[in-house]
Amino acid sequence: MSTAEDAHQSDIDGAHLTFETNGLYILLSDRGEKSYTFHWRLYLHQSPTSGTIYHLLNDADPTIWRFEHLPEQTVLNDHALLGALKIGVLVPILQAHFLERLHQIPIVDSVRFRERITCRVWLKEALYALDDEGYIMLSRSVNDIEAEARDLALRNKSLGRRTVIRSCGSQA
Repeated sequence: MSTAEDAHQSDIDGAHLTFETNGLYILLSDRGEKSYTFHWRLYLHQSPTSGTIYHLLNDADPTIWRFEHLPEQTVLNDHALLGALKIGVLVPILQAHFLERLHQIPIVDSVRFRERITCRVWLKEALYALDDEGYIMLSRSVNDIEAEARDLALRNKSLGRRTVIRSCGSQA
């Protein structure tokens, strides 16, 4: 682990996660002991203990996806959470517009990334749109951000820990 990463990492094996108010994060959650795939969500931290989760689900039928946003969620004690990657800061005046923009992300197979729709692919499409429209400022490609988030979750799963770090690929 690099010194730069150490400076931005908060290990929560014991006490708590540290999120910045108005920080926008990619959350990756564990899908089970033998799985190395993850549930991908966006999370906007809005108060000392909670924020809003934005994600895609296919809970009723594996072929039918739906967008869901969950306000006032506490992820601090979410033991399935493996990692949070900070990708931006969203000032309060933009937060209603942000939700509206996320509702507009198509829930279809991605032509841009050439992948079938999943929570991960929807999140990649959202990152692309949010960067393109100035909600966030990525300094690396969406695929690089995806790889950074996946590496964080894989490392944390193998080490049995959960961490919050700032992305090396954004100007957060």
